[in-house]
Amino acid sequence: MGRRLRELRKAKGLTQVDVAAALDVSRSHITQVELGADPGFSTFIQLAKFYDVSLDYLFSGRAETSTILSTNINCQAPYTAEELALIELWREMNEGQRELLLSMIEKAVRLNVA
Repeated sequence: MGRRLRELRKAKGLTQVDVAAALDVSRSHITQVELGADPGFSTFIQLAKFYDVSLDYLFSGRAETSTILSTNINCQAPYTAEELALIELWREMNEGQRELLLSMIEKAVRLNVA
């Protein structure tokens, strides 16, 4: 991931100081991330937004999207960083956590519709 971040930064003609200022982190943190350190979840999402790339691309280098997700009109790419973060968290949940989350989202959406 560090190599991709360095390439993205250089392609935009930016310095590590520029990126650090935009993300409100230290330049040394950006240096460490470009050298392969874990950026942390929040910075990971910020970097994807900043460079306008998917979390999947940033993490693995894969640019393609899932054909299963892109067949539904409400699930077409490009995905926002938040949508991709939600998918990743969903995959880490157990069945009980998923049911609870779906219930909470459904209630919140129905309240806003009414």
